[in-house]
Amino acid sequence: MSTLWQACGHFLEQANDLADRIEPARYQSPHVNCFGSSIGGHLRHCLEHFDLFRSGLEIGRIDYDARHRGTPEELDPRAAAVRLVDLRDWFSCQDASVDREIEVRVDCGGEGEALWTRSTVGRELQFLISHTVHHFAIIGVMCHSQRIELPPEFGVAPSTLKYRSRMAAGV
Repeated sequence: MSTLWQACGHFLEQANDLADRIEPARYQSPHVNCFGSSIGGHLRHCLEHFDLFRSGLEIGRIDYDARHRGTPEELDPRAAAVRLVDLRDWFSCQDASVDREIEVRVDCGGEGEALWTRSTVGRELQFLISHTVHHFAIIGVMCHSQRIELPPEFGVAPSTLKYRSRMAAGV
């Protein structure tokens, strides 16, 4: 199994750990400093991307804009945990080639309909990781404002963690 598949499983596990221990009121509470979004909204957004990747991989086309908003996973951390465990388990046992070509569509603004572009499984796994770290960083700000403890690596890019480790070791 590639490191990319393992990394996705790791981030899904981090999300599940948070969903398992956060109270629903804090999970769905809008944050004024984060444009009124909620922890649940960001977690749902991330898991939708993983889910769309999974379903799109089967047909060779991933449409990241086919997300469902306002789902139970956005309001109920227990519902999110069920989906996160399912996704984590799926990602943790994949061995599809990261070089496999696929088509991807995402609306980047502008006029007209979003176009399908060519990509690879590996590139899309990298996108999922980067996208998830970005949203986890926002979730981290929300958790910090509510005094919810998170692991120090939550919402921090793997490259940043490696850099910090090298600096701490004096390398």
